[in-house]
Amino acid sequence: MKILVLRAATWPLLAMFNVVARVWTLVGSTSRYRAHRLADSDTAQQARQAAETRLRAIAHAYAESTPLVLRLLVVEDHYTRGMADWDLFNPVRPAYRVACWMRLTAYYSSPLSPSETITGILAAGEHALSSIPFTHDNTHEDKGDALTHAGHTLAWDHPGSQVPEPAQPANAYRFVCEPPAASVGGIRRRHGTVFALTLPPVDYYRVPR
Repeated sequence: MKILVLRAATWPLLAMFNVVARVWTLVGSTSRYRAHRLADSDTAQQARQAAETRLRAIAHAYAESTPLVLRLLVVEDHYTRGMADWDLFNPVRPAYRVACWMRLTAYYSSPLSPSETITGILAAGEHALSSIPFTHDNTHEDKGDALTHAGHTLAWDHPGSQVPEPAQPANAYRFVCEPPAASVGGIRRRHGTVFALTLPPVDYYRVPR
């Protein structure tokens, strides 16, 4: 009997808490419309352009100082709206209204063999003030299918494991392929082995609460 009474008293409290939590999440979170407006602001656009310019400069630096030939650039641009949450029974405000971040992947070919190309990349990375982080000292090709250091990842075609086509992520704010008609398969057919460089994501704009 006591258990039934306890359940009868508990369920309304849980239901009320659930309603309060839903209302708090709705009120405390940035709406999709508001987040898009903030990500579309002039200040965000300026920060976006500056971030993309920096990433493009790094991608071009590889082409200028190594055997790699740039064939395709893919820019993924995202924003994340601030979402309210609960910590046990305490409401938690989001740290920001909107946060914007960007990722760039560059696709290259090379007139040299993969091993000669990698040797050229490692040599370029050892130059003073190089924006290429790969060197003979800090790169370990455990699997022989990629180089990874300082957030830069360089992968290339191997028998049975080819570089995939870029896929547009869901809910991306911007997705740019340059040139638009290029494809990884087309690069491979015309120029042979494809090399894909993924740069670390850049958080370029944030609006605090």
